[in-house]
Amino acid sequence: MRFLRPFLILFISVILVGCGLYKEPYEMQGKAGDIGDAMEHCRAYIEYVLPNDAYVYIDSASSRETNEHYDIFLDLQDNDQEGYAQCRVNKRGLITYHAIREFTLKARSFSK
Repeated sequence: MRFLRPFLILFISVILVGCGLYKEPYEMQGKAGDIGDAMEHCRAYIEYVLPNDAYVYIDSASSRETNEHYDIFLDLQDNDQEGYAQCRVNKRGLITYHAIREFTLKARSFSK
């Protein structure tokens, strides 16, 4: 009985990874640098969150720097919809806030 629990956890993990339902957690801490580093860190995170068929473009005209953080805005697009995302990255490179607007996240399914 005591070997059943670890086996069951391993079995479920293999099934989830095999079905593409599990991803390693994204590292919210990025490189502490300038607004360019914050833009790339935010873009990479939003790409991680969205399905593979979504395109992410940095809106450098809307992105801005304050004394405490960077507000990064991104345009999102796939075959069916357009939207935008926002990340707030502090000066130490940590994503402290993110939001996706007007863009419906499609659920992963077995029918792909």
